[in-house]
Amino acid sequence: MYEQTSIGSQALEEKALRIVQRLEEVSKNHKRMFPSLIDAVLVFSGPGTIYDKLKPGQEEWMRWMDRDRIRAGRAIVAEVTATRLAEHRRPKTSVEDVTVENIRTSGPLFVYNGIPLENYMLRQALRNQTLRLPVEKAVIIDQVVEEEGTIHPIRHTADQVKSFYQTVASPQSPLYGVKNVALVAHIPSFIRIPFYTRKYDDQFIAEGHKGLDFWVYALRSRQGTQEPYVASELHKLLAYAELGHLATDPSPFST
Repeated sequence: MYEQTSIGSQALEEKALRIVQRLEEVSKNHKRMFPSLIDAVLVFSGPGTIYDKLKPGQEEWMRWMDRDRIRAGRAIVAEVTATRLAEHRRPKTSVEDVTVENIRTSGPLFVYNGIPLENYMLRQALRNQTLRLPVEKAVIIDQVVEEEGTIHPIRHTADQVKSFYQTVASPQSPLYGVKNVALVAHIPSFIRIPFYTRKYDDQFIAEGHKGLDFWVYALRSRQGTQEPYVASELHKLLAYAELGHLATDPSPFST
């Protein structure tokens, strides 16, 4: 367990801002790769829902984040599927040629674990085929188990990461044994996400499992939203690190 400790806030901020800088450079200059070995695409829920610009009380700069991430996650699923098909077909398969049936037979898993409303809306979209994503390829996680055994719905980012690792560890889950994971969120969200994954990956390894390998697919923020988003995430990073809720070093990841 990570215990409450005094954190060097400047050093922690610098680590987080280096991640932001790296992801911004990737979004501008780097042709993204979608390796066939990606087993699962974990989409972090965000403000709004797939159908709603915002949830009550959320600020305008947060608009449509959840929908943007879900759509990006589905696109990554299609890209990985195309890569897998291209390795076994000639001529080469492009992502534009990928069908729902291709994803069903050859795609990675699409994983989502939001608060109850977010999960409900995504299930609606899957039933309506809004996403053109096979229901069989979607894993929606609703609950997280605490150390003392209590169970409750997902509430926040820490619950998302923790519940994901719990599901990967469960022999009854379609995620059991997953190793290579794509992470999807907006760039400022990765101020905290790699520090959460490091905490829970270290615990996962200590329990006798093999650690996970991550690929980050970070979305650019909408115009005018980056500054308040980064400020909000930095504040949370320092507060939660001080409480021991996340690690003080990030997980390594590929882009």
